[in-house]
Amino acid sequence: MANGDHVVRGYFGLGDHESVVHVTSDKDFLLYIWARNVETSQGGVQILTPPSQFRGSGSTGPQDGLVLDVPAQTGMTLGCIGAQGGETLDVSNAFGARVTVFLTVTTAHGATVAMTSE
Repeated sequence: MANGDHVVRGYFGLGDHESVVHVTSDKDFLLYIWARNVETSQGGVQILTPPSQFRGSGSTGPQDGLVLDVPAQTGMTLGCIGAQGGETLDVSNAFGARVTVFLTVTTAHGATVAMTSE
């Protein structure tokens, strides 16, 4: 990580206490996701973004979405997704599972980051 980057973390219980977390920054940012499926069955994390700058012919609609599976009673790193300043990334649980997530945002020094939950 470059010197001067701003790092912000969030910890949420999706499907238990929160249904969705909205992540935004006033500067370009990267969102790293670590998740643990506390269920004994299928579960995961759903990520919704504004439309990507490049999309396949089958991609339509106002948002792009991806569901990443997390095996039962397992924790794992789900990777990273980038966003432009002012965009909002929505993180929610998939398949109705209770999933605990650590969300880490890296962005420019001095940026304002928000993680709000419903």
